Amino acid sequence: MSDPTLPPITDVSGGHGGTDTRLEDILALAGLFDTAGNGLRGDAWDDKGLLLNADLVASAILSPGTFAEAEAEVVAATYGPNGLVVRAVGVEAIALVMEQGVAAYRTVDDLSAAIMEGIDHAGGYVLGAALPVLVAGGVLLVGGVALTNPMLTTFLATNPGAREALLEEGMEGLQGFLEDNPELIQHLVNGGGGLLDGFANTWLPPGVRAALFAELGIDPFHPSTNAAALDLAGLFTDGDPHVTASGEHRDLPPPGSVEDLMANLASTNRGEDGGIDVQVVGEPPNQRYIVNLPGTDDWVGDPSDVRDLGSNLRLIGGQDTVYSRGIAEAMREAGVPSGAPVMLVGHSQGGMTAVELAANEDFRSQYDVQHVVTAGAPTAQVPHIPDSTQVLSLENTGDVVPLTDGEDNPDQPNRTTVQFEQHTGSIGGNHSMDAVYVPGGEALDASGHPSITESMQQMQQDGFLGADTTSTSAWTITRE
Repeated sequence: MSDPTLPPITDVSGGHGGTDTRLEDILALAGLFDTAGNGLRGDAWDDKGLLLNADLVASAILSPGTFAEAEAEVVAATYGPNGLVVRAVGVEAIALVMEQGVAAYRTVDDLSAAIMEGIDHAGGYVLGAALPVLVAGGVLLVGGVALTNPMLTTFLATNPGAREALLEEGMEGLQGFLEDNPELIQHLVNGGGGLLDGFANTWLPPGVRAALFAELGIDPFHPSTNAAALDLAGLFTDGDPHVTASGEHRDLPPPGSVEDLMANLASTNRGEDGGIDVQVVGEPPNQRYIVNLPGTDDWVGDPSDVRDLGSNLRLIGGQDTVYSRGIAEAMREAGVPSGAPVMLVGHSQGGMTAVELAANEDFRSQYDVQHVVTAGAPTAQVPHIPDSTQVLSLENTGDVVPLTDGEDNPDQPNRTTVQFEQHTGSIGGNHSMDAVYVPGGEALDASGHPSITESMQQMQQDGFLGADTTSTSAWTITRE
């Protein structure tokens, strides 16, 4: 029975109990059937050789009748209607049906995703074409209070329920509406490429648009939010990292659970801008390294801040950042040896960076990234993580930040996504480490879901959970 004091887990996808794992199990079973069919066919060929057995042929002179009966039995057992060959064909047909079923499922799944991409792009294009009008309407809608986020005003102008909630109950009503309808935000974000295209093609004269896009290095067409984000990221300076030992000191306890991982990350999160922690657990020569990565510090403002809007856009666009390169440098400065087993734990932009590093060939050539744990982070913009890395993603259903990749996380055997419900009544509160993701981690620890259990057991077996000793060094990353 679940603990009523913990946030209820509402959905688990991927991992050991995920759909893709089951599809792989079906393919494995199909392989066994196919092997069995080949074996039966081989047995039929071997048994057919009995027809030419010298002793059997010699007996034909002595007993023609029994010889004929024996020959008929061999033929029937091998190539007859109920013989080995027919059974082999039947078994192989079952294998083929299984393989085609899995292929059909995946094809339909990919087609559905492509159709939804097209629908969201088209919807975004329409909204982009009407954006100035909608923004003006959105400003009027909130009683003359200018909202600086055009995506939010577009959302308000195109969603009657959100407008009514805002007008009747103010921002609290709007926040409650967003908590209850997160999929609307996800689809709006997924249409980001269309939004940019619709705005540019409708409101910018062709000559101006071509010259401006050429000057800024922006493509004329953006099939996805990722493409639009990558183009817009070019408007911000990425730069080079500068890493220094932090004046802060935290003695993070050795984690024994997901709740402990979240509590340690929350402690790092309360530190200075650009700060990360490198924690060493276990005894030599079996030491493991846990790197805690906080999220966005400043959207636009301080040019030295590596966790800003530009880095978010680059990550959504599938690129590395000054933050991710600084993390690699900080780990070298902390003495993490080449090839060492590593766990990356990240909140928000820190989680985005963690999955980017887990898929980054240069980073993987330096370290053995065995586990990634994310909290409130959009991670679907990284479509594939190497099989040797296990990813566990915690998402609060009331938190809009994990939706800003516009996609559901891939359902893959090595990627487990756990959604739980911990609504605080505020958009910022729903993204909080202390108020949301620490108790969410406790809920995962108490869960008996096979995907969660398998993920936690793997962390323990790999030595990241349950170690007796630890040491922590703090580092600060800034942009030069």
